[in-house]
Amino acid sequence: MEKHLPSAPPPAPRKRRWLKRLLIWGFSLSLVLVILAAGAGVVGWFYITEDLPQVESIADYRPPSVTRVLAADGSLMVRYYHQRRFVVPLSEISPMAVKAFVAAEDGNFFHHQGIDLAGIARATIANIRAGRVVQGASTISQQVAQALLNTPARAWVPKIKEMIFAWRMEHELSKQDILYIYLNEIYLGHGTYGVEAAARTYFGKPAKDLNVAEAALIAGLIQAPSRYSPLRHPRRARARQVYVIERMQADGSISPEQAQAALTQPLDIKLHRPQTVAAPYYEETVRQWLEERYGKKMLYEQGLIVHTACDPGLTAAGRAAIKKGLAQLTRRQGYFGPVKRISGLELDKARSVPVGQGSLEPGAPAEAVVTALDPARQRAELRLGPARGYIALDQVRWAKPPRKKPDDYRPPLKKIGQVFKPGDVVRVMPMAYQAKARAWQLKLVQEPVAQAALLAMENGSGRVRVLIGGSDFFKSQFNRALQAHRQPGSAFKPFIYAAALDHPKRVYTSSTVVLDAPITYDDPTQPGEKWRPKNYSSRFYGSTTLRQALAHSRNVVTVKLLSDLGLGYVVEYARRLGITSELAPNLSLALGTSGLTLLELTRAYGVFADHGVLMEPVFVEKVLDRDGREIYKAEPKDRQVISPQTAYLTTHLLQGVIQEGTGRRMRALKRPLAGKTGTTNDLRDAWFVGFSPQLICGVWVGQDDNRPLGRKETGSRAAGPIWQQFMGQALKDQPASDFPVPEGVVFVRVDRLNGQPVPAGGKGGFFESFLEGRQPQPGQPTPGQTEGRPQDFLQSETFSSQGAPPADPPAPALAPAPDH
Repeated sequence: MEKHLPSAPPPAPRKRRWLKRLLIWGFSLSLVLVILAAGAGVVGWFYITEDLPQVESIADYRPPSVTRVLAADGSLMVRYYHQRRFVVPLSEISPMAVKAFVAAEDGNFFHHQGIDLAGIARATIANIRAGRVVQGASTISQQVAQALLNTPARAWVPKIKEMIFAWRMEHELSKQDILYIYLNEIYLGHGTYGVEAAARTYFGKPAKDLNVAEAALIAGLIQAPSRYSPLRHPRRARARQVYVIERMQADGSISPEQAQAALTQPLDIKLHRPQTVAAPYYEETVRQWLEERYGKKMLYEQGLIVHTACDPGLTAAGRAAIKKGLAQLTRRQGYFGPVKRISGLELDKARSVPVGQGSLEPGAPAEAVVTALDPARQRAELRLGPARGYIALDQVRWAKPPRKKPDDYRPPLKKIGQVFKPGDVVRVMPMAYQAKARAWQLKLVQEPVAQAALLAMENGSGRVRVLIGGSDFFKSQFNRALQAHRQPGSAFKPFIYAAALDHPKRVYTSSTVVLDAPITYDDPTQPGEKWRPKNYSSRFYGSTTLRQALAHSRNVVTVKLLSDLGLGYVVEYARRLGITSELAPNLSLALGTSGLTLLELTRAYGVFADHGVLMEPVFVEKVLDRDGREIYKAEPKDRQVISPQTAYLTTHLLQGVIQEGTGRRMRALKRPLAGKTGTTNDLRDAWFVGFSPQLICGVWVGQDDNRPLGRKETGSRAAGPIWQQFMGQALKDQPASDFPVPEGVVFVRVDRLNGQPVPAGGKGGFFESFLEGRQPQPGQPTPGQTEGRPQDFLQSETFSSQGAPPADPPAPALAPAPDH
């Protein structure tokens, strides 16, 4: 019997099928993983790079930069910034500084493409060996990327961003461009950004003048500016400087001889601050204008160059005049007493300090302790630490207690004890050290309680050359030249007289006579009440020409003139002259009772100086952007608001104020000048506004709390000396030229008292100016009588203002304004 065994299936085909499936699955999975990885990579790339800035050209680099405000002569006034940076081209940076930074931070800078793998490895090994971070691994390109991106130093995603951005920069910019950004961007301590700012701060020189030693020291700061500050940690800074110099020698940037010279060169390192013009009120005015026009960001970050009209020399003269004027006023006001008093224990301690010269600076005020009085010699001994000084009674006879009332009698001082007591702390000014006596000559001083403001404008252009808004900006930023509305007193009167000379119907001349006599006006809102204006002297002077009335500031004549002209006409005339503040529509306007700013008043007087043209004040001449392009230029904005003839006639009247009136002290300047004093009720405000053919200046003196300045502190006495001292300095190099006379003005010799022409061959008189056709003729009626006005109006002793237009009546008991 035959048996057949079953045959097994061949195994090879089944294995091949499973292997094939496995390969297909593996390939598919790999493909999916590759796609996923690629997708993740793309997503990650876009995630990391989506917010990276574009740097396609060097023009894209616009870092925050310093705005500089310059005076008229180009000197620096002030700088505004968030980051103290001065962007300069690479050509304006010392080649040694470039080499120092490359040697210190990235020796392979010119050979890599933004990322230096060899440098990373080298830095890692160096840091491991040192046990701390002694060498950075970031290239200069990466440091630029980090600075521009402002990324955290150790986070890995920002590091990747830095590398990508550095790689991009290397492909879009040249190495020189990257260095330009780097050397202008880096922070180098003490608020400085970039090499230029660091060079100015530490060495007081531009970056182009840095030598090897200086460049190496600055380059050593970048790793840790605070830690290696040469001002706070000079030894650490020296160690970094040595490291940088050695690196420069190692890579061939300098020779061994240059390295040795740099290592032994002494450096004068200190915090350098630029010399600036001391004009803080002017600076703040310009800052506010710039911020309003361009915004804070542009002001503080866009590196503007602002040219102003400020004159540094005149500003210094103005500050000196105010300082001296207020010091003199303060002495006249009296002694306000010690700054404070100390205890007996503190007094004994002050006495026990060994006597020496001390470190006093002549002319610099300081506080001193009164330690003893010497009745025999009538002097006080004072101590300022080891320094000793004396003040004798004869030096402080002015130091009487201030008057409580203007007419209070203050008896003379006879004893030193009436001024000082042991334990008083007083302000003194060291004058000179007397070595033989081992004592200082001291002068008693005190802080002024009054304030002053001064504003000066150039005639013909409106350029504001000087703006001083107070005695000390750092104690009070309130600008009294622009912001304070104070009563001008008699300084308002020239506008009324100009309006009279310019009236279209009523004919007035400088020789028109008005009776200075008692007069009563009805109060239209308070039946039965009367107002009787008076002169400051409480006297009346009879027949008075307009010239004499303005020169001596007669109140009654001015009130009569305003009443005849009409309030509406005078207010409108003042508006033409540039007065914008509210003006009280009543007869007290003649006494200057409406508050004005110093700028308003000075600008209005400028119309007389500028032949009838109202000038727009110019503080900023032009503004340049960071690239030097002009983005603003002041354009002349002048308007002819009155005729040149009226302007000259008023100027001629104001010359009389200085020649024979309340401004007589200005004659000491010995040149043609015109101006007017102003003093308000109770001596609260003192003014002097005046001009030469070249310059106009206004001065105000008063107290912020509006208290009286003191007995006889008029415009002539309180403000006049400041104006005189300033204008004396301002005009010392100017020709003493006269005011030009326009066509249409003629001169006639008239009697000084009655204004009548002097007959041919007669003696005396002076040459008065008149509008042609209005000059008086011998034997003829004086021009000035017009239809509708009574012949005796200005000669009357009584007059009722019934039916007059004022909405706000003058106060019944209105006090007279001073006439000085």
